[in-house]
Amino acid sequence: MTSIERAVRMRRLAIGVWTLLLVSIVVWPFTGGGIGPATTALALLPLFLPLPGLVLGRRRTLQWSPLTLAPALALALTEILVNAPARTIAILTLALILAAFASNIAALRARPRSG
Repeated sequence: MTSIERAVRMRRLAIGVWTLLLVSIVVWPFTGGGIGPATTALALLPLFLPLPGLVLGRRRTLQWSPLTLAPALALALTEILVNAPARTIAILTLALILAAFASNIAALRARPRSG
């Protein structure tokens, strides 16, 4: 496998995990755990910012997109600690946040150096 093929695979993995993370947050209000639409929007909206750059494979987007995980990370940790009915979905979301971070870094590292 060439470095270009590896970079494409890692980028696709990052986009896939990012999409799963978005879906896991979208279902928060429907799980019966007491997570409302406002909380969901607070965690969800920042995650849409890097999507165009991730799809296009922009290096700069791969560099700054993990910063948009912070609100979802804070809310998932809070729900795990204080909201027992939402704990399962929050743990799933936390796992996807960590996977999104790791796959994003892997996509950045697999990308061939330019310039």
